[in-house]
Amino acid sequence: MFLIFLSLILSSYALLTNGKCTECLIPTLVYEDLNCTPKYSDSNQCCPLEYDCSNIYNRPKDTCHLRGKFYQPGDIPNKEDVAGFCEHALCECGQKGIFKCIVASDSCAEFWVPNFIKPGCYLTHEQNRCCHVDQKCPPFDEDAAKCEVEDKLYKEGEKFEHPSKKCTKCICNKGFTGKLDNSFCQRHNCTTELLWSESINNYCAPAYLRWEDCCPRKWICPLETGTYALPSTLPPADSPKCKFGDKTMVLGEKYTHERQTCECIIPPYLTCKY
Repeated sequence: MFLIFLSLILSSYALLTNGKCTECLIPTLVYEDLNCTPKYSDSNQCCPLEYDCSNIYNRPKDTCHLRGKFYQPGDIPNKEDVAGFCEHALCECGQKGIFKCIVASDSCAEFWVPNFIKPGCYLTHEQNRCCHVDQKCPPFDEDAAKCEVEDKLYKEGEKFEHPSKKCTKCICNKGFTGKLDNSFCQRHNCTTELLWSESINNYCAPAYLRWEDCCPRKWICPLETGTYALPSTLPPADSPKCKFGDKTMVLGEKYTHERQTCECIIPPYLTCKY
């Protein structure tokens, strides 16, 4: 009964191919970023039924956590752990396991400086870094790596999206033989715990502008003026549940506040769109 109900919930949020789910259409990368454990049904090993995020809430309450490392109050996170973070910020571990950050700028220079890329030049990148590391201009080194992917040629250090794996960035480098493995490709790093540790601790919900987004743009916390709506058919009692603030919500249950809509689709968090 539960699996039948869940299939109805997920039918609007999963891509079906030959009757089998091939991937979730709502973002789930945030769960990977938080190191949560996916749980699948026996018949569906692609789009998880839910994630187990108990590791987050079983940690010492007075320590901060980022990418598998613990920090004491006053500690500054390692540079390599925040290098992929696109909002340049100075952060330190504060009280109650919450990072305190001062955002210095809102993006990499190439995104907002006019005519940043010189004519005929291109930007080079490295893994675990959001912004470019250099700008290469002619004449180019003839011995530099070249990577051909789906009939498109990339230069050494050039960044491109994986042609078939969503939310995966690849960088052309020496040794490329046509195989897009972990040596050249890496899942996007949302660095969720850096700016949103307080929201995570309080069971708020990740929010997206589009379902195609890899990382949440913000987190939404419950407000007294928000409204809740149960699904027309209640799920079985043993089905997974979401938590939103202090409230436990069933699959298909929605929370709405102004133009923000959140729904319990893949627990334990609601998924929001605004």
